[in-house]
Amino acid sequence: MLDKTKGLTFRIDEEPNLHLVHLSGDLNMFSAPELRTALHKKFDEGHRKFILDLSELSFVDSSGIGVLVSFVGLARKAEGRVVLFGLNTQIRSIFEVTRLLSVFTVVDDIAAARETLATV
Repeated sequence: MLDKTKGLTFRIDEEPNLHLVHLSGDLNMFSAPELRTALHKKFDEGHRKFILDLSELSFVDSSGIGVLVSFVGLARKAEGRVVLFGLNTQIRSIFEVTRLLSVFTVVDDIAAARETLATV
């Protein structure tokens, strides 16, 4: 059973031409709606480039993956970009098994994420 007390914390840092989203903890059915709301708010404000730092994310379930997939789709429709980095072994394995690595732009580190967005 999921522990509702082990939630997600996140911080969105505004940088020139992009938003850096730091995720920590568990992205699950309890925490996913709050992240979705925060990401959509930034998107609705006109922002189109996002880096998601998953290096401190310890768990993600299907609800969390759903938020990420839908946000990438939303960004792509508006010619935006979302780049992920910092996937731990467990989360990378989930992305590999579900073939989500073909859906997301995943890089090794923040430098590569910045470089990827700079070429857009």
